[in-house]
Amino acid sequence: MKIRIKSLFAVGATDHLKEAPGSGKEMLMEIEEGTTVDELLKTLPAIGPPEQFDDIMLHVFVNGRLKGFDYVLQPGDILDLHIPVSGG
Repeated sequence: MKIRIKSLFAVGATDHLKEAPGSGKEMLMEIEEGTTVDELLKTLPAIGPPEQFDDIMLHVFVNGRLKGFDYVLQPGDILDLHIPVSGG
């Protein structure tokens, strides 16, 4: 099944992701049915190791709603990954 990831800055250059046709703002990803947010995040090495997900205050929105790492992804879900940053 396919899902979309909107936060390209958080994903980085991951070989098995493909850009959505014509947009350049989203990426398509093919995942197995039953995949959780946590399992998906572990396949995105640019985000960092799982033991740091809480430390970097990673938030995952699915279809515009904040979801836990145990959420089972559904076909067509749109993910937006937020890693709070500061600076000036």
